[in-house]
Amino acid sequence: MTETWTLLLGGLSAASEPSILLAIMVGAVIGLFIGALPGLGPTAGVAILLPVAVSFDGTAAIAALGAVYYGAQYGGAVTAILLGIPGDSSATMTVIDGYQMAKQGKAGVALGISVAASFIGGLIGLVLLTAFATTIAKAAIAFGPIEMTALMIFSLSLVSVLGGADPVKAFIALFLGVWLGTIGLYPIMGMPRFDFGDVRLFDGIEFSILAVGLFGLAEMLATPAADESSTTARFRFRELLPKISDTLRCWRELISGSLIGFFVGVLPGAGATAATMISYAFAKRQSKHPEQFGNGAMEGVAAPEAANNAASYGSMIPMFALGIPGSGTTAVLMGGLLMIGLQPGPMLFATQPAFVWTVFGSFYIGNLALVAITILLTPLLAACAFLKPGYLYPIVIAVVIYGVFSINYSMFDVSLAIGFGVVGYLMSKLGYPPVPLVLGLILGPMLERGIRRTLVASDGDLSVFFKSPIALAIFAITLALFVVPLLMKCRAKAKHDKAKRDDAITARA
Repeated sequence: MTETWTLLLGGLSAASEPSILLAIMVGAVIGLFIGALPGLGPTAGVAILLPVAVSFDGTAAIAALGAVYYGAQYGGAVTAILLGIPGDSSATMTVIDGYQMAKQGKAGVALGISVAASFIGGLIGLVLLTAFATTIAKAAIAFGPIEMTALMIFSLSLVSVLGGADPVKAFIALFLGVWLGTIGLYPIMGMPRFDFGDVRLFDGIEFSILAVGLFGLAEMLATPAADESSTTARFRFRELLPKISDTLRCWRELISGSLIGFFVGVLPGAGATAATMISYAFAKRQSKHPEQFGNGAMEGVAAPEAANNAASYGSMIPMFALGIPGSGTTAVLMGGLLMIGLQPGPMLFATQPAFVWTVFGSFYIGNLALVAITILLTPLLAACAFLKPGYLYPIVIAVVIYGVFSINYSMFDVSLAIGFGVVGYLMSKLGYPPVPLVLGLILGPMLERGIRRTLVASDGDLSVFFKSPIALAIFAITLALFVVPLLMKCRAKAKHDKAKRDDAITARA
């Protein structure tokens, strides 16, 4: 362990060279803006910068691409909090309480705690990455299709916690999202399904198209035209500075979110979205005031933002140590490593230790630098918060439509986004939560792939799902998620009935 930290110190020194520092700063700024733009995300940002970055020196190239990755994780919270539009799927959970805080005039507080959570989550993730990279990577190999299927079922079952007051409506929205996730081509056989005869649906429905419609356009449709006098989130720029008091108030959520995010991020295919969902649900379960979640709870911003950034570093472990990309973004990063002539895997630490630890050192520098960069640049992105809805909404609608069109240069995508905006408006009027629908769209295809791969490998034998100790443990936790609240509710009802009977006996006496 001492040798590990000695290597890291050498990596920090090497990462302080001007060329690498410049690469980190450029990548961080680009990532921050990409994360803040609805329709883009870290995967798209890294892919866009990849051809340019590989022309740099090898270490500077990966440092720049890594900075785009975690910079986008920071930036996704900006539009999620100010406009209620997640910049990418991992910022979806931040919308729930962050946007409510903004509407209550606490946008500065929400942005401040998101910066603090991002930094702390990233720092904890980096420390764990440094200390346990090889060890954790070996353990992650145990998570095959069976275990990933169990994890996805557990993630989807968390809708019982996240769905609000009406779990029936939450599960209806979830199943609608899972169905939307099946649109396109079968994962294995390649046959089209639910495409309504339109080849443009062969690739399925993009998350960004659904998100900007369901969260952004729906919110604007739901705002009364006469509500011109209401102000969007107003705040002083000094409020963007993370406050020690707010950080201490959320310390449990920051630590639990960081740990959950990191270890879920290590699992290939799980991703930051599942990490933020699990961390949010855990924070709500452990809170003394769970009713505040969904209504502007600061802890509801801290937990997913910490998990989001910790997961980004956790996903680096299988890529560097095993040569297995842990997410779509690390798959692109892995392509960058191959393009500069390096083969990720266990031998990379033995043959190129200077490169590995310099890149890790650049992550530390970038995580620290992003705090200052985010605070300095957020006011530029947040300036729209001072506009009245009558001025703000046309601008946002124009940006959203252009952003959706630029994904595939397709007016069909724009039509889908508008359609989802109408769906989101109807859901808000009928009391259906939109978050389960989005999570169903994201996690449903991952669940289907895990089930199909398992059944193909086992020749259709369903019993294999119950032969894995890890899968059995996850299934047991999932079952407990439903059973324990029911038992607690029955116990509370029994106590209430007993108290009523005792009161009745006392009154008669």
